[in-house]
Amino acid sequence: METLHVDLYRIAADIWNAMLGLDLEPDRPVDVHAPDERVVTGTVLITGDWEGAVTVQTTEQHAIRSTGLMMMMEDDEIEEEDVADTVGELANMAGGNVKGLLEGTCQLSLPSVTSGRDYHVSIPGTKVVQRSALDCEGQLVVVSLLQRQNGAG
Repeated sequence: METLHVDLYRIAADIWNAMLGLDLEPDRPVDVHAPDERVVTGTVLITGDWEGAVTVQTTEQHAIRSTGLMMMMEDDEIEEEDVADTVGELANMAGGNVKGLLEGTCQLSLPSVTSGRDYHVSIPGTKVVQRSALDCEGQLVVVSLLQRQNGAG
């Protein structure tokens, strides 16, 4: 299976601008969250002629701000489920954009969302083939593309 190359920065920047009215800056020097920082990760799987996943990970602070903007809510109105819905939808949109670049037939899974401190999201049989560390208002946003490896699964 040939490795897919996409512009994760452009995909994410377009989504953040259209959905949240926020700008993302590329090439943030720090590309991992601190172990003690609360983060939220949205993941969608892509299956079919190409197989892999797209993840969107950001600070809980940025996830709450994004939720307020997307759902037109004040911070004190936002529940954990709202944050999960927002980050899941951002991952879904990023995955949909990647899927649109693929040849053949592929499907997206429903998004899954994980939150907490000092955790690692693992999708067995895949490896990260692209990773983009972005900055939004001083908050780290990491978008990753994982691809299933030949013989895996």
